[in-house]
Amino acid sequence: MFRSKSRKVRRSLNRRSRKSKRSMKGGYEGLIFKKTRNKDGVSFAAKLAAFILEGLKTDPRLNGNDSNMQSEVSGAIPYLHMNISEKDVVGKFKDTQKNRVKGLTEICKKKKLEKSLKQVKFKCKRQSNNGVVSINKSIVDSINNRWNIRQNGRKHLRKIANYMVEQNKNKQIPKSSLNWCKGGEDIRKF
Repeated sequence: MFRSKSRKVRRSLNRRSRKSKRSMKGGYEGLIFKKTRNKDGVSFAAKLAAFILEGLKTDPRLNGNDSNMQSEVSGAIPYLHMNISEKDVVGKFKDTQKNRVKGLTEICKKKKLEKSLKQVKFKCKRQSNNGVVSINKSIVDSINNRWNIRQNGRKHLRKIANYMVEQNKNKQIPKSSLNWCKGGEDIRKF
């Protein structure tokens, strides 16, 4: 007589099943957050800044006057000073998620999509929530996974890093503001 599956195999399958269910939940429940650095040694703050700076077409204006900086530069620098982590960014996404879902739901209802898509059981609130959660995940995934192709953003980040190291030497900013690039040691990675 054949046994269906050994106990060990069943346990292994159950464990895998639980893991896949956890990763399919909406939001960020099943995600494991990385520290501020991942396997390639680049901080999340640096990756976020490269993401922000990728669209900057000219060299960063760095002259000590924040009002002269391009919006991409002045937008990226606070995240570098904070050495912001993925967990912090995802937390802010979750904090604002309710408002973004509400706004998207209003647009959906204004376009009367529930009525026109009644056959497929379309629900504005559910679809809007799924859309916002998907955008959140996509942004974080893009920040993490596309570091190597952000040549323009990395070039600008290198200039900012050199500028911030100089500011630290001149005692204009604290050393803690350079934690995102290990006090300037990581500049060669950019």
